Amino acid sequence: MKEAYYIILGWSLGVISMLVSKWIQAKEDEQKKEIDIISDNLKFLFSTKQVYNNFRTDKLVYEKMRNEYPERSSELETKMYENFDKNLKEDFFPQLMFQSFQLKRLKDKSFWKDFQKIMSGYEELGQVIMAQEKEEIISSINSKIMNLKKKYIEKCQIKSNI
Repeated sequence: MKEAYYIILGWSLGVISMLVSKWIQAKEDEQKKEIDIISDNLKFLFSTKQVYNNFRTDKLVYEKMRNEYPERSSELETKMYENFDKNLKEDFFPQLMFQSFQLKRLKDKSFWKDFQKIMSGYEELGQVIMAQEKEEIISSINSKIMNLKKKYIEKCQIKSNI
């Protein structure tokens, strides 16, 4: 009888240690997936910033050209809007939806809310650039976005334990 007791005890300790090991591995995998989602999201935010910077630069070139060569400015304006539209149509919206979906999968839903605020800022920036507002207005919106992005990046760093 004593031998059966030791066999059952050994078997149950083995099963318990296996379950604990699987649980720890599952937690590590979940954390790795969350970090991957966050890092991909940050890449998307930086590429979005580049798209809007290009649009803003094109607008500044257009304004300078409009003052110096008014006869050629309409051609440049058309090209400026076509480039921006092309950048958005190519990959922006599908990636935006995908990133939004990925962030909703995280346990901490505040990442998705912060991401929404940043993207709303970019939408506002695009509208202001298209409306050809003054540079001060564009700069203030850009500063607001940069502050939101800075807080978001700090939050991501804390989450990933860097």
